[in-house]
Amino acid sequence: MRCIYVAVGQKNSTVAEVHETLSKRGAMDYTVIVNSPASDPAGFKYIAPYAGSAIGQHWMYQGRHVLIVFDDLTKQAEAYRAMSLLLRRPPGREAYPGDVFYLHSRLLERCAKLSDALGAGSMTGLPIVETKANDVSAYIPTNVISITDGQIFLQSDLFNANQRPAVDVGISVSRVGGAAQTKAMKKVSGTLKISLAQYRDMQAFAMFASDLDDASKRQLERGARLMELLRQPQYSPMPMEEQVAVIWAGTTGQLDEVPVEDVQRFEEQFLDYLRHNSDLLTTIAQTGTVGDAEFKLAGAQIASFKRTFRTASGVLLGEPDADEVTDSDIEQQQIVKRNRG
Repeated sequence: MRCIYVAVGQKNSTVAEVHETLSKRGAMDYTVIVNSPASDPAGFKYIAPYAGSAIGQHWMYQGRHVLIVFDDLTKQAEAYRAMSLLLRRPPGREAYPGDVFYLHSRLLERCAKLSDALGAGSMTGLPIVETKANDVSAYIPTNVISITDGQIFLQSDLFNANQRPAVDVGISVSRVGGAAQTKAMKKVSGTLKISLAQYRDMQAFAMFASDLDDASKRQLERGARLMELLRQPQYSPMPMEEQVAVIWAGTTGQLDEVPVEDVQRFEEQFLDYLRHNSDLLTTIAQTGTVGDAEFKLAGAQIASFKRTFRTASGVLLGEPDADEVTDSDIEQQQIVKRNRG
């Protein structure tokens, strides 16, 4: 695998930070950075993605697999708009020239999977597009969405709420879908998206409703735990088999009794427990599937782990809560003591 990072209109300090991060983790051994910073003329910003694509195509026709990241195509389109206006070309929507769609389509259509006769190489493009005020219906975002096989929409409100990665489940879609997933992932995550979408709707409704039925409360509680489960630190990729295990735990209600503030700690310790006490993760990684035997084993493992997990308040999950002492109980005790005196 070869990787190409194309930075268009970014600050040099940002690109230097990316380079340092990749170098620390040994990724620069197979990565090329093509940089056209914000201080460059518009012509360089316009041509930089094509230069990166040419490098990727060279490797692709050698039979290698390539990932190319364009960061970001909005700034390339703005540079192309500036060039077109200087050339006195007639402006169109948002002052972009009429062929701005062709600007990105001819770039992204270079990403392909070659036949065996041509070497079986491939190039996968990951274009990044900036949205203004979370408006996904703007000109450039809609153009790129129509070209690609789906999109992941990151929302600033979720990011500011410390939900990272800040993926908006409702707008993010994939035209490839389950065809690109393993059977195990497809089986455990089938209801995940709809559950999160229903949680968002119920969360908005709960802001105005004073009284909720038990089913709605359970849906809100499970949704909150799923959101905690999907939080992921930066530069922390997770293997497929571990994703399958934690998503299964969240979607089947295994975390319903775990306090929301303890979900991430429970996830980390449960995965560590599986690594040392079971071959479940190894089986999923090798076969790519899960069946009744794996689900039964996972249920037994998580039940065993719960008996050892202590919440932030110091209570074991399997331990019943102590009876709460009410104000009336305290008053009764005081009355008894006075009568005896």
